[in-house]
Amino acid sequence: MPDSGNRILPDIHDEATRLTTAAVESGLHARLLGGLAVWLRCPSVRTGPFARPYADMDFAIAKGASSVFKAFITSEGYVGDQFFNGLHGDTRLYYQAPDARWSIDVVIDELVMSHKLDLRGRLDGPTPTLPLADLLLSKLQVWEINRKDLGDALCLLADHGVSEDDSDPETVSLPRLRKVLGGDWGFCHTTEGNLGRLGELWAEEPLPAAPFDVAAQIASIRGAIEAAPKTMAWRMRARVGERVRWYELPEEVGH
Repeated sequence: MPDSGNRILPDIHDEATRLTTAAVESGLHARLLGGLAVWLRCPSVRTGPFARPYADMDFAIAKGASSVFKAFITSEGYVGDQFFNGLHGDTRLYYQAPDARWSIDVVIDELVMSHKLDLRGRLDGPTPTLPLADLLLSKLQVWEINRKDLGDALCLLADHGVSEDDSDPETVSLPRLRKVLGGDWGFCHTTEGNLGRLGELWAEEPLPAAPFDVAAQIASIRGAIEAAPKTMAWRMRARVGERVRWYELPEEVGH
């Protein structure tokens, strides 16, 4: 991979666009997630009540692409935290711009927060971000969800329809939602609760110019979840219900 030198742009939005474009063009199995990924894909989040500043970037990479990604991100001018990367490098990596104006958090193969989202096979699509269904799940898996994450999820559903076609990069894949949530009762239970909160937020602060009605989108997703085939593990965990905690409270990992 050619050395691009330090070409870090002064604006984080422009820099996220530059990095993700370079990653896709190089065939690297690395895709943006988090708030900036929603910003790249959703015009509704750029202005209005859910617009916000961004202080860092988040990438997900395939384990097999780890060495290539390290070379890529270093050639783009970023500096790795050698101690952190040596200690956590099987699952996470951390980089900073040389002047520390922002950082890049990297997860490998899966996103682990309140629940575990397996991203294997989801990191080589045509778009610079995770597929939209995975972006949505990454937000709705958070048990102690905040307005920031709810706003991102709302704008995602306001700007993109839901679809039975998992290959359509511009829609939220219902098959993907069914597959993930039909196999994990805890993840499903958290998501259903957050869909309720999302509906309340849409009722309070709708986006009249948005191309999609978020309430209708939520209804479609709820129907898909209800109809999803459930694994034996899902059914057994459902019998226990809320008597046992079904989510994790992720700890901040120091850099």
